[in-house]
Amino acid sequence: MIGYTIPEPDVLHQEIQASHERCRQYGVDPHNRCTPGQIRLSPEALEHRRDRNRAFLDVAVAQMRELYQFVAGAGFVVTIADGEGYIMEMVGDESTMGVLQAGNCWPGFRWTERDVGTSVISLALARQIPVQITDEEHFCQRGYGHTCSAAPVFSDAGALMGVIAMSGEARQVHPHTLGMVITASKSIENQMRLINASNELHLKNRYMNAIIESIDSGVMAVDRDGVISQINHQGKQILDWPDNLEGAPLSALLGAQVDLKGIMHAGFGVTDREIFIRSPKREIQLLIAAKPIFDAGETVQGIIVVFNEIHRIRRLVNEMAGSQARFTFDDIIGESTAAEDAKRLAWLAATGRSTVLLQGETGTGKELFAQSIHNGSGRKNHPFVAINCGAIPRELLESELFGYAGGAFTGARKGGRPGKFELASGGTVLLDEIGDMPTDMQVKLLRVLQTGEVTRIGEHKPIPVDVRVIAATHMDLKREVEKGNFREDLFYRLNVFPIVIPPLRDRVEDIPLLADHILARCARSLGKPAMRFSAASKRAFAAHAWPGNIRELENVLERAVNLAEGTIIEPHLLGGIDEAKDAAEKSGRSSSSLAEVEKKAVQDVLETEEFNISRAADILGITRATLYRKIKKYGLVVSMRMAG
Repeated sequence: MIGYTIPEPDVLHQEIQASHERCRQYGVDPHNRCTPGQIRLSPEALEHRRDRNRAFLDVAVAQMRELYQFVAGAGFVVTIADGEGYIMEMVGDESTMGVLQAGNCWPGFRWTERDVGTSVISLALARQIPVQITDEEHFCQRGYGHTCSAAPVFSDAGALMGVIAMSGEARQVHPHTLGMVITASKSIENQMRLINASNELHLKNRYMNAIIESIDSGVMAVDRDGVISQINHQGKQILDWPDNLEGAPLSALLGAQVDLKGIMHAGFGVTDREIFIRSPKREIQLLIAAKPIFDAGETVQGIIVVFNEIHRIRRLVNEMAGSQARFTFDDIIGESTAAEDAKRLAWLAATGRSTVLLQGETGTGKELFAQSIHNGSGRKNHPFVAINCGAIPRELLESELFGYAGGAFTGARKGGRPGKFELASGGTVLLDEIGDMPTDMQVKLLRVLQTGEVTRIGEHKPIPVDVRVIAATHMDLKREVEKGNFREDLFYRLNVFPIVIPPLRDRVEDIPLLADHILARCARSLGKPAMRFSAASKRAFAAHAWPGNIRELENVLERAVNLAEGTIIEPHLLGGIDEAKDAAEKSGRSSSSLAEVEKKAVQDVLETEEFNISRAADILGITRATLYRKIKKYGLVVSMRMAG
């Protein structure tokens, strides 16, 4: 029966009588004025219990002293007991305090019905109601001559925390006394509620601050006047601002790039907005989201801005999209002098920052070398983006390399799109088949290499990019310059650190190593048992000219593994490689120029594949369009049986 109001007289009388009956059943002596052996806490135990109830006592004791101020000098004592009936604190007139102490009403003593019979403290504890008992209504004689009023104190959850009581001479009994005690009890509860709410709010704020500080993004809180009120540690690191931004207007940071008034009035935020900030130290490219904060009345009271440096987001995207170099120098198989010389130059290139030009026939492993250089450099933890300049239509190449602004052309994505140079910022760009790049694009690429900046299509603002360029080609670029097909200034810009990757026919001693390595890899990937070559197959490998180089070797061996019924690779599984014919052709080609070798290689593959363009292009490792260009370039005669 939890209550806060004064019980009706007949109800209170029934409660007192029921308490007397319980006391008789407990065997309490009604003649006691001081119960011998009454349960009492030691000084240490009392202090420990006070500490355990500190939050309640701090509020209750202050209220107890305030209540006493109204009755000071009138013979009253105000007492606080905890939820188990132990008296914690007392304050009052000395004369009355002395009388109560003689009856064991003193801090440390327990006051329940089993201990002292019917009293305001014991009855308020037992029935959890406000009570007033006077004179002989007490069960024991120790209470005779006194009038006492008490009220329970409850927590927010309805649990009994304790009792506040006021005692005086019986002649001073008045209903208002109980009203004063009830008011004090409710005041304690209200203050405890406020303290708990404040503590809970403080804890929530600490949780929120901990969450904001743990977020791996910049977070800013902006008030309704557009002033930055808070910014987390990560945000300060990203912006790297020398002055304290808290208290500064957001417009000083973002300018007019974000419509703050629009967000405030419309209540709609922005998501994934790309902005540029010119800090005192550098220009920062950010991706931000801004969301309004509403109060209980759905009125916008501020904005939360979450932001990240865009290159960090792109690095994460590149990692997830696989724009990372997989190969290292350990993946370059070969012990020949030619292979070791190329690898040594590549190692030197990896330690520097200069532009690298990889030259070699199709299928020699130019991208393998490019990835190894990247992974051997200080950029290895950043993106590696490969672009085949010959495979992208010229009208799309500029947007692919440099990006575009929203609405720059028909079909352009809203908000625009960054180009490969921006996506690779901090890392490496491989421009494969650079010799196929259109002349107008060569001019724009040259400018990027000179300035370190790109400009998106439809925009005029240059964007700084930090990329290392590795170019690769199977063409003789110097000869292309002489023909007027390639810009001389771009050639010299790219040819800072040239590396020629030898064809397979110039590193014959590496063929067994490569063949064994590729055979084992193919067998694993195709779920076949371990395989080996017959002696005849090894001789065929050594005699063959390998016009398609390592790519041709891979294709031949993958086909052989698929066709093999046992674990021995015999010559008939190698796609028609003829040992005697290849030896003769190889000796005849030893003094050929690079162009002549390429011409012969294309013609041989076309004939071997019965002029099937798709299969020939696959073996040569080039696109069908590139193969058609080479047929035209070398004036090759093809059969009417050409098929796509």
